[in-house]
Amino acid sequence: MTEALDMDDDESIQNVFETFNEFVEIKKVLGPHLPIIIEKAIIISANTEHTANLREITMLFLELIAERYAKALIKKHGMNVIDKLVETGFQIASEDPTLHEGSEVNPPGMALDLLYRYA
Repeated sequence: MTEALDMDDDESIQNVFETFNEFVEIKKVLGPHLPIIIEKAIIISANTEHTANLREITMLFLELIAERYAKALIKKHGMNVIDKLVETGFQIASEDPTLHEGSEVNPPGMALDLLYRYA
């Protein structure tokens, strides 16, 4: 019997999103599920309780989605998904940058890159 993915298990979530990042090029795999996957990536990216590495992986996923699917998302789902991405990007970009000093991963800086992709 399989157990549901624990949304508090950073390592498991990171593995899932690393796999999603590998499948971004294959529209038939991710395309039908994009809204729910994007929603989860947004929630994880914005949650400062998750590790910076996990947040980096989910923001990378959202950037890859911008490059491959932004126009299709807007056409199929309207601006709601993009609005939520931009809102979350601003929220993350507004985090205190001193919380990430000395770290290789900087979520506020990554959020600016994310916003640039959706601009």
